[in-house]
Amino acid sequence: MVFRVQAEDLLGRVGRLRTPSGWVETPAYLPVINPVSQEIPASWMRESLGAEIVITNAYIILRRLRDRALREGVHGVLGFDGAIMTDSGGYQVLEYGGVEASPSEVAVLEEEMGSDIAVPLDVPTGLLSRREALETVEQTLRNLEETMRVLEERGGRRALWAAPIQGGTHLDLIEMCVRREEEMGFDLYALGSPTPLMEGYRYDKLFAMLATARKAIGPGKPLHLFGAGHPSMFAFAVALGADLFDSAAYYLYAKDGRYMTSSGTLRIERMDYLPCECPICSKTDVRELREMPGDVRTRLIAMHNLYVCFREVREVRQAIRDGRLMELLEQRARSHPSLYQGFLEIMRNGELMELMERHVPLSSRRGVNLYDKVSLARPRVRRARRRLAQLFSMPPDEGRLVLIPATMKVSWSRLVEALGGGFEAALYGTPYGLVPLELRYTYPFSQTNHPKALIEENMEELVDLAVRQVEGRGYREAVVLESRTRVLRRFGERLAKELEARGLRVEVRRLG
Repeated sequence: MVFRVQAEDLLGRVGRLRTPSGWVETPAYLPVINPVSQEIPASWMRESLGAEIVITNAYIILRRLRDRALREGVHGVLGFDGAIMTDSGGYQVLEYGGVEASPSEVAVLEEEMGSDIAVPLDVPTGLLSRREALETVEQTLRNLEETMRVLEERGGRRALWAAPIQGGTHLDLIEMCVRREEEMGFDLYALGSPTPLMEGYRYDKLFAMLATARKAIGPGKPLHLFGAGHPSMFAFAVALGADLFDSAAYYLYAKDGRYMTSSGTLRIERMDYLPCECPICSKTDVRELREMPGDVRTRLIAMHNLYVCFREVREVRQAIRDGRLMELLEQRARSHPSLYQGFLEIMRNGELMELMERHVPLSSRRGVNLYDKVSLARPRVRRARRRLAQLFSMPPDEGRLVLIPATMKVSWSRLVEALGGGFEAALYGTPYGLVPLELRYTYPFSQTNHPKALIEENMEELVDLAVRQVEGRGYREAVVLESRTRVLRRFGERLAKELEARGLRVEVRRLG
């Protein structure tokens, strides 16, 4: 297997995954295809949406289409010439209490019908007690051992094999499951049991599961997320380390008359307009859509929902390449209060923030937009502050510091003319703390946009940060240049007062 990372941001990455049927760009969304009914044909997804990969159910094929699949291959059954991932059907255990097949039967079929990415028969955890969850993990691991033994006896494997990670909300079991699977030689991993959490809007739990799985796997091998649900979730799944994710929500929502947008879901019977320019919405209006026969209406809404899903994936990829994935998370977090709560849990997880920080690019071709206190916890802001703290921990060349409002445009020669020599200079009133004047036009300081309210509402924290920087460098005196703007003038006054309280000689003055 070859997996090549081309760009990364947070724990998300744009990459290329080589499968037996060709390369797949990641992060990738895999629409779930029912192999029997194919309500929306996989071939249409290929032609209209550029789908490179889809997912279908090996257990359904085993029970209803086995002979045809062995004769035509899974690509022939679906009429799809891209890559196909086959789920083992383990989810049937949650739905119906069991499956009528052995791990060996499912594994042999997946290989013989030409699956590109195959999943062994597992036992989903769902929402269970720790004791019951441990039983599902142990049974899944036994199934995986049987699967790998059968594949070895067959003389090797054609497909890429994904190790299903179980354990549910019990994070220690997820870690244990991954450790045991590492010894078996799988090509990639797949996190299971998210659906009950999705249905209950328990995004905080799901995000913790994803982060735990990615940390346990490490950065090397790809991670798939089963049942990613609504497109408003996609950016979070990717930011937490998912390279591939599937969902049948596009069709299930359509059957219920639910129309997807990137930030939520609308019910057709309560809509006055179709707020989309996809080929489906641009050729009809909401009244006509409501009056169509049920199966036709469902099909068209499902197609629209697919357009939304694929558009969201492209937006996530672009955000990664632009180094603005966290900004996209902040926007998507407002889609639902539960999603926002899950986002806040991410931002409060110091260990996770440190891990994400390691993968944030050092520069970007686009600027940084900060909005509020939550924005100040971003990995990019944390890293910039930490590096500034390192600069301000070294002894100064001069004992006097001139503090300049961040919005003031002033040259070094102008400062020397007004104040004489023998000083260092830094900008105050930035989201990053004090910024040395010589770094004013370096990334990300000059490329950051924010509302005045960000400084005003977080003034106490930012003044404290600035004071600690001054103390760290050991200046003896400071000159605070007064700003003409109300917010920064107040900031300068507060800063001067705090520095005086710490024993510095402080002069507040207006520059010409």
